[in-house]
Amino acid sequence: MTQLNNAVVKKSEAESGQGAFLRAPMSIPASDVSETGEAYLLHLDMPGAQKEAISVTVVDGMLVVRAPMTPIHGEGAAVLYREIRTGAYERRFTLGEGIDRNNVDARYENGVLALRLLKSEASKPKEIVIR
Repeated sequence: MTQLNNAVVKKSEAESGQGAFLRAPMSIPASDVSETGEAYLLHLDMPGAQKEAISVTVVDGMLVVRAPMTPIHGEGAAVLYREIRTGAYERRFTLGEGIDRNNVDARYENGVLALRLLKSEASKPKEIVIR
């Protein structure tokens, strides 16, 4: 994980008061990071996000994931009790030099965003043949 470091969104942007956690404007999705010989794999837990609204960008060496959380209540419905979060997701990862920034694959299924960041050829493990 030396090539991929987590940069956390500031929590001070959250609202204060009872139930603020559920209404915070920005939510940091839980993530798992794993590594194979070919790529880094990221899985971000983003329930309530719509695939079409998820934004994955690489800017100035940062991988940035953003998505609004879609409210599930019908138009005009009065919410009597709330435990499901609203707001938006945002998570940032600093990309190391060993990652091919032009070769990122993204898939979203069952509330989980899966990203595959291929390693650059220079950073992949190579076996040395002994003669």
